[in-house]
Amino acid sequence: WGMSATPDDNGNLFAGGVAFSAGYPTSIGVYDETFNGGVVDVSIFKFTADGSGMIYSTYLGGAGSETPNSMICAPNGELFIFGLTSSNNFPMAGTPYRSAFSGGPSVAANANGLGFSQGSDLFIARLSADGSSLIASTYMGGTSTDGLNISSLKYNYGDQFRGEIVLDDGGNVYISSTTRSIDFPTVNAIQTSLSGPQDAVAFKMSPSLNSLLWSTYFGGVGSETGNSIQLNS
Repeated sequence: WGMSATPDDNGNLFAGGVAFSAGYPTSIGVYDETFNGGVVDVSIFKFTADGSGMIYSTYLGGAGSETPNSMICAPNGELFIFGLTSSNNFPMAGTPYRSAFSGGPSVAANANGLGFSQGSDLFIARLSADGSSLIASTYMGGTSTDGLNISSLKYNYGDQFRGEIVLDDGGNVYISSTTRSIDFPTVNAIQTSLSGPQDAVAFKMSPSLNSLLWSTYFGGVGSETGNSIQLNS
């Protein structure tokens, strides 16, 4: 299933989706050529601007399920991916802000058959320009459901998998998403606690994904989702 797409500065295009099994067409020398388990792994495909050739194709994931909710390419060609994971062994690289899976209650029944029986955390991952290495990655979340919209705001197919990742000119990472965790990490927050059954969240991380620069809840007594984020130039 396709879930996200983004271009690089040369017009080449990344497609991000989920693969249900081994056999997804990967390329030699990429970060991960094999299916890792769970119901689905992330699959990343980069092809030329005219669509005539594959530049690289790779899996990304752990023993549970993963989805790529949003992606953006940096000016140097590195790909930043924001998504969901139910794996306690999602691959960590660099010096992660958070290296341990927090998990939560099973949300398999709310995830379009994609799994998440161990709960869901956010992940952020940074792939090299040629797709051969994972430069940095981190978990993000609390001890309940993170990143998965399972509220009354879920009306259409795929509404569970919302949120966005963007970069500023310094390479810092901004993400909007959603949480049901009372202990979602907050730093310099305008709202420090969960207000309803589900709140939107927004946060900023360093380019190396090793530091949380700010993070906040947004919400009232009902349910909210963080679907998109925009930076002023």
